[in-house]
Amino acid sequence: MSTKQPGQSKAQRREAARLKAKELREAEERRAHRNAIARRSFIGATGVALAGGLGYLGYLAVNQNQGKKEFPAAGKGLATEKANQSGVPKQVLADASWTYGEGDKPDTVASSAPVLDIYFDYSCSHCAQFEGIHTQEINQLLSDKKITLALHPCKLLKQEWTSVVMNAMGVVLDEAPAQSLSFHGAAFEIFSQVLETKNQSLMTVDSLVTAATKVGVPSEVSAKFKAAVDSNKYKKWVELGDKAFADRDLQGTPSVFFKGEQVDLGKLQSPTSLTELVTGSTPTAQPTQQSSEQPAQQPAEQPAEQQPAEEGAAEQQGEQG
Repeated sequence: MSTKQPGQSKAQRREAARLKAKELREAEERRAHRNAIARRSFIGATGVALAGGLGYLGYLAVNQNQGKKEFPAAGKGLATEKANQSGVPKQVLADASWTYGEGDKPDTVASSAPVLDIYFDYSCSHCAQFEGIHTQEINQLLSDKKITLALHPCKLLKQEWTSVVMNAMGVVLDEAPAQSLSFHGAAFEIFSQVLETKNQSLMTVDSLVTAATKVGVPSEVSAKFKAAVDSNKYKKWVELGDKAFADRDLQGTPSVFFKGEQVDLGKLQSPTSLTELVTGSTPTAQPTQQSSEQPAQQPAEQPAEQQPAEEGAAEQQGEQG
């Protein structure tokens, strides 16, 4: 549209053209901003599936701590003391981990049984995949007292969902410990559903309450989830897990150690592979098929252009948390 008006001087026409150009430029900027928001929202709903593959980027951020390392190398024995501080569940050890050695009873150790250490993030897609494959056999190994399971949480991927789950888990560990291992699995089931359906609306405190009810957590306990999440009651536990992960120079989740040695996740692709590892038996099951979008072993590095997906997921999760 022409900006020339009858009776305008050359200077006035020039100023009108400048203002029109400015309006067009601002309109274009607003349009680009709206598109960016829409794109991030879409990525937030689908890009959460990429979170497990962005572990290296998260690791770099976590590992900026250059202070004194307080923890022994990963897999080199259980922590010998409790964390024993406010904001950390009472069963949790000094390195943010907690153990099972007698079935699903936390804070126990199976006498003379080797330790299976699992480092994980509740927002990691590969951790959810690992949990889905191995939950049943881990429960059986614990029932048979073949292992002591040490679970090591961290917020490697910087996703708010991890804090939400850890605050709920903190309540369960403190007040309904007998259901804690089942609730751990139930939390990952929620995340697996999110990955499958690309529906982040499932990632809520209400979903965790429903999951807790299904695994036998008393309603008076799950009723405390919201207050714990709102106040970030177990923030110190999350921070402790991050510090332990960084101190041990780990580079991705899940990281699995057995008898002090890191296990190649490529060898843990069947629902009996952990049992075969523990017992030294010959493999009897075929590996499960892996989606090209969810490799079994988290890559050590991802292209830089994928980082906005992590930011979008964080934005979406922050709005829902």
